[in-house]
Amino acid sequence: MSNAQNTTVKRSKLSFSRLYKASYQKAGSKTLEVKQLITTTSHYPSKKYNSSLQDGLFTESEFGAETNSYTQEETRVAWILVPENKTETEIKLMLNSLPNSCIYKVLSNEPILDENQKQSISSGLKTKADFANSQVVRYGENHEKAGQLILDADGNVQYRRTFFSKEVKADEDYRGNGQVYMSREIEMEFDGASVYFDQNV
Repeated sequence: MSNAQNTTVKRSKLSFSRLYKASYQKAGSKTLEVKQLITTTSHYPSKKYNSSLQDGLFTESEFGAETNSYTQEETRVAWILVPENKTETEIKLMLNSLPNSCIYKVLSNEPILDENQKQSISSGLKTKADFANSQVVRYGENHEKAGQLILDADGNVQYRRTFFSKEVKADEDYRGNGQVYMSREIEMEFDGASVYFDQNV
């Protein structure tokens, strides 16, 4: 949980990245890749006068405490199926007609599954472990711990997915609800993983 006094989130306009045929593309479709820059600025009081367990009569600013600001930038990516006959020009025009569209993020301590994925598990085409292994949060390639698991503040594995929305939609965070899942492969890595408190996943 953040200790920020207040947080502002600025979203860039959704941008066209590429239109392509994936290796296992569904018949009659192509894949559209879109990107969006998310800038989050958190404002923290330089001194704390109030307690998390007791209401204060005055805010930190009323004590004259200065505010420190911390900004994080995150480029999000989402993939959308589009009809095979649609051109890049048509897609760009469509994106321009959706000024409030965004890419929102979902975080959880268990795999984040849509209805199609749940059906593929029920049909025996995939397992929950397959989705866990592909969604689990890891350090990026430029980090000294590249490829290793990133645990949340409670020391649990975490999963992340991003989704396209035609309208502005808040991020969803289901971590900490007591539902934690690890595949056998993730369990084997788990002992050597570390909590990254200043994380932006």
